[in-house]
Amino acid sequence: MRSISLLRIAAEAEQLRLHAFMARQGRRAVFAAIAAVFGMAVLALGEVVGWQALRLKVEPIPATLIVLGINLVIAAVFGVLAARSVPSNTEQEAMRVRHQALQAARGTLAFSAAIPVASRLLRLRRPGNGSRMARLPFLGR
Repeated sequence: MRSISLLRIAAEAEQLRLHAFMARQGRRAVFAAIAAVFGMAVLALGEVVGWQALRLKVEPIPATLIVLGINLVIAAVFGVLAARSVPSNTEQEAMRVRHQALQAARGTLAFSAAIPVASRLLRLRRPGNGSRMARLPFLGR
């Protein structure tokens, strides 16, 4: 019975870990989408800057470069936020609980499975030739 409750605890911990993992991945996806939008703006403004530099070579260029720099900084900030993927305390704790519960369940199941095997191995059988000497079944003699 204990192993069933331990397996239930492990399943609940895994469910909690997966929920936290999916929330973290969702946040990463939002930050990546924002970074992609600003990255495309940087590329578009880079094209505009190149065109203006070649076409005009006058005063609107510094203003466009400032806007380009601001978009680049915003894209870098959101890119770093999207790349940062540290498991939360909830995920780490859920993983630790799951691991402990599975280890305990394995130990309980291994012990309960080992009892019949051990009793079979320890049971002595009499040889068929009528002698009174007992032999162990796994020795093969």
